[in-house]
Amino acid sequence: MIRRAVEEIGAPIAAHQVEYHLFLSQAPTLDYLRSKAIPLTAYPPLAQGRAANDPTLAAIGRKHGATAPQVAIAWLLDQEDVIAIPKAGRPESQKANLEALTISLDDEDRAAIAVLPKDQRFVRPPFAPEWDAVV
Repeated sequence: MIRRAVEEIGAPIAAHQVEYHLFLSQAPTLDYLRSKAIPLTAYPPLAQGRAANDPTLAAIGRKHGATAPQVAIAWLLDQEDVIAIPKAGRPESQKANLEALTISLDDEDRAAIAVLPKDQRFVRPPFAPEWDAVV
């Protein structure tokens, strides 16, 4: 769908929002968007709250004095052309999300995150197309 908007219609695209988090690879979409200089906006960046309960992320968080959700946000922000906008209504959650900017993941952290399952899609509205077949 994004390919049609960009290549056939010529629509100017400022960013493309898709489900993207550490449990769902969006490599084909991300590669395409990067080739067109279009940033990807990650939704929902905390995997609808599942990142908070992941033991791998919790261990990485302890290492950095951070929480598992902060690690998830840091992982997204560590990637070129990826925007993360986590939902946070409470001031303390907003502050915690901003503190993710101070986390510097190392190669060991990235390797641990890389082996997490990458096929976990959580957003499935009834009107949705076959997401993984559409770039």
